[in-house]
Amino acid sequence: MSTTDRVGSGSGIDAETWAAAQSSPEFTALRRALRKFVFPVSALFLAWYLVYVLLADYAHEFMSTKLVGNINIGLVLGLLQFVSTFAITTWYVRYANRKLDPVAEGIRASLESGAAESGTGDAAKGEAPASGADESGGDADAAEPVADEDEGGRQK
Repeated sequence: MSTTDRVGSGSGIDAETWAAAQSSPEFTALRRALRKFVFPVSALFLAWYLVYVLLADYAHEFMSTKLVGNINIGLVLGLLQFVSTFAITTWYVRYANRKLDPVAEGIRASLESGAAESGTGDAAKGEAPASGADESGGDADAAEPVADEDEGGRQK
């Protein structure tokens, strides 16, 4: 079975259901929470980067001030660009795990349960479950790998 036949991957959920989910208060709150983080942090990072570029271009003496040996302020600020990128990434992952993912999982679960209850999901069609397990407990998809999936079962 291809990944497009599984519940939650788009199959069995019609356009009206997707539109209703997108206009739901939960989805609106999810988008608001995402924007509450992404827009200010992006603006701050871009401002920090712009300051670095302007200092490098117009404040040569300041940027070439030696701190230790051949290490100057320009080099330290340049390396801090990388540090700030990794820090923002870590901060976002923690934020998403705490605030965004639980809401997104709830929306997904309601969409999947709605598709299964309405008779459009795989279980309603009498097909094998999305996990690939058959009644004997074996792996029904083991002998036939899907070309559109990587080893983790995600679409390429």
